[in-house]
Amino acid sequence: MKTFGSLLSVSIAALFLLSCSPEQQVVVPAATTTFLAVSPVSNQPHLMSGGDALVEITTDAPAVEDLVITVNDRVATVAIAEYANEGGLRQYRALLSGLDTGKNLVRVETGEAASALTLVNYPITGPIFSGQQQQPYLCINELAPDRNGEPRRFAIGNGEYLDTAAMDANCGIAARTDYVYRSTDTDAGFKSLANPAARPQDLAYTTTSKNQNVPYIVRLETGTINRAVYQIAILHDPGADAPSALSPSMQWNGRLVYTFGGGCEAGYFQGASTGGVLRDNMLSKGYAVASSTLNVNAQGGCNDVLSAETAMMVKEHFIETYGVPDYTIGNGGSGGAMQQLLIAGAYPGILDGLLPSLTFADAVSYFSDAQECASLLRDYVNDPDRNLSEETKNIIGGWSMWSTCEQSLGERPKRVGPDDCTAEIPVAMEYNPQTNPTGIRCSIYDGMRNIFGEKLYADVTTEREFARAPHDNVGVQYGLAALNEGLIDKALFLDLNANIGGWNIDVQPQPQRTEGDEDAIRIAYQTGRITSGAAGLAQVPIIDDRSYLDDIGNFHASVYSFVMRARMERDNGHADNYILRRHSRDLSLEDENLAIMDQWLANIKADTSHTAMLDKIVRAKPADLQNDCFAANGERIVEQPSFDMDRLFDNTNTPCNGLFPPHAGLRLVAGGPLTNDILKCALKEIDFEDYAVEFTAAEKAQLQEIFPQGVCDWSKPGVQQQINQTWLSYGPSPVNLYKSGAE
Repeated sequence: MKTFGSLLSVSIAALFLLSCSPEQQVVVPAATTTFLAVSPVSNQPHLMSGGDALVEITTDAPAVEDLVITVNDRVATVAIAEYANEGGLRQYRALLSGLDTGKNLVRVETGEAASALTLVNYPITGPIFSGQQQQPYLCINELAPDRNGEPRRFAIGNGEYLDTAAMDANCGIAARTDYVYRSTDTDAGFKSLANPAARPQDLAYTTTSKNQNVPYIVRLETGTINRAVYQIAILHDPGADAPSALSPSMQWNGRLVYTFGGGCEAGYFQGASTGGVLRDNMLSKGYAVASSTLNVNAQGGCNDVLSAETAMMVKEHFIETYGVPDYTIGNGGSGGAMQQLLIAGAYPGILDGLLPSLTFADAVSYFSDAQECASLLRDYVNDPDRNLSEETKNIIGGWSMWSTCEQSLGERPKRVGPDDCTAEIPVAMEYNPQTNPTGIRCSIYDGMRNIFGEKLYADVTTEREFARAPHDNVGVQYGLAALNEGLIDKALFLDLNANIGGWNIDVQPQPQRTEGDEDAIRIAYQTGRITSGAAGLAQVPIIDDRSYLDDIGNFHASVYSFVMRARMERDNGHADNYILRRHSRDLSLEDENLAIMDQWLANIKADTSHTAMLDKIVRAKPADLQNDCFAANGERIVEQPSFDMDRLFDNTNTPCNGLFPPHAGLRLVAGGPLTNDILKCALKEIDFEDYAVEFTAAEKAQLQEIFPQGVCDWSKPGVQQQINQTWLSYGPSPVNLYKSGAE
């Protein structure tokens, strides 16, 4: 590859920022057969950021010198290199710089033909499609001290901390480049390479996935994009020229792994960690690794739209700085798994393959389970006057053990409540309905108010608008399956449903059931806050690494992997692009999964047919990649995942389920479907044929009194339930959505 470098300089006229659809590529007919086309590479044309853009020019012009490139009718500053030369057509990659905020008309001409492309450029501080930025927003140096009273700092990874003294109003700092290396002392981890020109005596070498044996030196870039601190790590010998989009590092294997961190909090702060980029198992094989602080769910407001936008912008910067990856692989567990599934489902193309672990399908449906356990069921069953055993408590919930609700879920009982702020937020800034009604509300929905919008709630004594919430339990018959299995009696079933109640917008208990805001419910489905199996998730291969924690009562219950598969089976007819691998928590499949995902994606890329993407993904799956589980002795058992809804309390009917039995959860015991994605159920009249017990006339009257509107009809889709749209943008009124880039 030859780099021609900068051709000409340009002064580009300023343009007013417009939110509109990109103009399509236009090829002007020429007097001869000369062919010329220009297309974007680093991002979609209407979503560029930071003033740069990598584009591709395809032409049969005899030489690059014959091309004239202008931006807004002025000759552009551009670096250009030939990328391919086949069949008489040359392909060039050109890195444009100095784009203005707003529309930029890029025009490429020869003496005989012209091609034009409109690029819409946004500031590197964002936002692009995520809507109004969260306020207040605390930079690292504004966060509350840690538990030891020490200021919170961002550890670069080379033994130093990020200097935040010069952060601007958008929490921005100048990017910096550092080098670290791996030592022949395998226990030493990554060590700082203070002098990149010198080779340490203990420098280790590594063999990449392309079978290159190279010095194990990592270029580590740290900067800010979209008000987040990002990092990029890539193998690079500092003795060579700096890598670029037109001349990538020779040590890079051409793949990018994007890591996502866990948790699920309301945000309001920049954060002091990423999903982790100094990953030995990835870097040693030649993968580049990228992440940012807003890709950690506990820091990014549990806001996957913001995480998607940030990942898109960081990936664009990667492409414009290091080169175009063959594909991008997502990686992360728990809240990191949520982000991968939600981003791929609603913003397809940012991630090409997913490696979730400790999987949750999404945050919103999970918190239906978690919140009802912590805020409703726990208070009811722990009432000493009821004198319920732990076995009975757990039967109602369906978990592996009662401590799943009592301790694991109950540790953070109000993730959807406004008072569940993290330690990073100063206490004086937190919302209190009496003492600080205008303070920071730390519910995940307030963290996503750019998506869900806000409204006045009459049941809270304040004139302030709060974020809409989609939770609803009207008509839910808690313990229904336990009643029909004879595991609880009629008296407990009736008392439970008469007294479990609900909560208000401040997540304070109330005797009546909770009615979800119907706009919020629609938005949750329409925007992809509830994942569906269709839309973007039908366009990616997924390997779900399920470490089994049910046996210790951990809230990362294995049922959520079956939940996600059930949604794909319902919406696509199968879940063949979703592989579930189950194992004990002392076994790691991370390296194997990364290697086999790499092969899967390579097979997909090699398939140039016009087959539908889902079919192509299934056809490209490596033969040795199967749904499986691993016994304690290492035996691999290949088995199609199965969750028997008729065996909610003993799902051990297969070899893998016998080793790693999945457990139900509160809404499944209440009769809900395995997809676990009905926020507000359709109601039907009580049909006493639905019960395996005989109710007396008095009991029937009591049941009618408990459910005056009727009970859930789980055979029907939920209220407002629908397959999500993709690539939505959020304007001033999130209740009204529009396609990203559309008028």
